Amino acid sequence: MQTFVFLIFLFLGFSAAEVLVLDSKNFEHLTQASTGSTTGDWLVKFYAPWCGHCKKLNPVYEQVAEALKGEINVAKVDVTANREIGTRFEIKGFPTIKLLRKGKVYTFKGRRTVDDLVEFARGGFETYSAEEIQPPVGVFGEIGYIYRHAYKQAVNDLKNGRLFTVDVFLVLLPLIFLVLLGILIFLPASTPTPRRVQELVQEKENTGDQNDNKED
Repeated sequence: MQTFVFLIFLFLGFSAAEVLVLDSKNFEHLTQASTGSTTGDWLVKFYAPWCGHCKKLNPVYEQVAEALKGEINVAKVDVTANREIGTRFEIKGFPTIKLLRKGKVYTFKGRRTVDDLVEFARGGFETYSAEEIQPPVGVFGEIGYIYRHAYKQAVNDLKNGRLFTVDVFLVLLPLIFLVLLGILIFLPASTPTPRRVQELVQEKENTGDQNDNKED
């Protein structure tokens, strides 16, 4: 009996750790990312199902989850199905791995090996710059994030002499709209030309003659 119990605990101890699946519905509830509450640290992989590098990383990431079992939550997010999460964390490529810790986020930039990822999660993140985790985004918030990203990219484009890029156009688009709106508001109403005035007078006289004929 004791041997049986021991084998059960041995099996549970060596069972594969689960990579948690996060989405728009459970992300904030489980991670409590924006508040920094004590749900523990989260190592999150942001991926796309069609991404070849993401597929290659899968077995490595499962080993990372096993190594960090009981220490750090290991999870993944399909950004193609949860676009607002990708926008919130400014995901620009796949796979992207980030550590969420006490309201801060750290982006992994090393080799995607088991040892390097485990070291990053256990403390190596301290050598990386931290950013504040932004609150969940709504429709307007998502637009704001997109515009902010475009603004950053536009600044770099202008510094490098690239004037005609999509990001520069997006940043200038509100200004262009305001200029056009101002022109429409303050543009004086067009006055009829002398020829048009004469035509209007003639039309009025013809209308008057028709009315006189009806009275007769």
